[in-house]
Amino acid sequence: MPTNVRNSGEKINLDQLLLKQVPLAQYSSIHTGGVADLAAYPSDFEELRELLDYARENKLPITVLGGGTNSLISDEGIEGLTIITSHLKRRHVQGEMFCVRCGLGLDRAIDLAIEDGLTGLELLGGLPGTVGGAIHGNSSAHGTSISDLLYYVDYMTFDGKLHRKQIHLDEFSYRRSPFTDRHDIILYEAGFRLYPTTQTSEARKKKDEVKHRRKTNGQYDNPSIGSIFVNPEGYKAGALIEQCNLKGYSIGGAQISHRHANMIINSNAKATSSDIKALIEHVRQEVQQQFQITLAEEIQYLGRW
Repeated sequence: MPTNVRNSGEKINLDQLLLKQVPLAQYSSIHTGGVADLAAYPSDFEELRELLDYARENKLPITVLGGGTNSLISDEGIEGLTIITSHLKRRHVQGEMFCVRCGLGLDRAIDLAIEDGLTGLELLGGLPGTVGGAIHGNSSAHGTSISDLLYYVDYMTFDGKLHRKQIHLDEFSYRRSPFTDRHDIILYEAGFRLYPTTQTSEARKKKDEVKHRRKTNGQYDNPSIGSIFVNPEGYKAGALIEQCNLKGYSIGGAQISHRHANMIINSNAKATSSDIKALIEHVRQEVQQQFQITLAEEIQYLGRW
């Protein structure tokens, strides 16, 4: 079990926030990974800033972990301070603006927007992960990208300063955002300009239909971290992998899904992150050898690789 850090020289709020040796597999959608040296669950701006100050003063590396749906956590764990965003989940409405903290699950955020009489995000229903993760990788589905409805993003740099970025669509592209290559920030809050409606039942039906389609296609059948590879220009990564006859291929407890060749699953709960990484490398080599195309990962690697 994680234990609180006890240090009389630290502030009481840090004493309550900081935890040692936190198992991280529970925060990974594929249920693998080691422990965090230190972890914390900030719920507001002040707590987040205190944690960043602590990490800076103690020269600790910082890792941000959201829904764990697009990240592979090392079996050796994560060094320094891991900030888990799951408690950053408040929302409020200003007219047509739906403002939500980035640690809230995207699917839940869509439900809340509909409750607030605002629509537009329904086609993203059922996508795993948090609002922040979806923005970071510009998640899309059924012809809608999250950037299409995004108006602003508040983010905090690791020096503890809060910044607001107004959104320009030309800064977003397939699976990329202005934040994708930033390793010195934490997405804090997003504002979406949505569409007022009194027909909330129709909006909910639309969202539920999209989510049900995902379920029917088997996307929730086994633990996974979603699509592993970005689609190369002019190709579908899953089709390339399938043409290599790799569906069902496994290394250790990691297996390429029989339903979606671009997904790796932990079907028997015995996979390790090392198994998954080895399988990723095997797939890359096979596709390179057969098609002379180098697949690039869509996922992030966190921790001691």
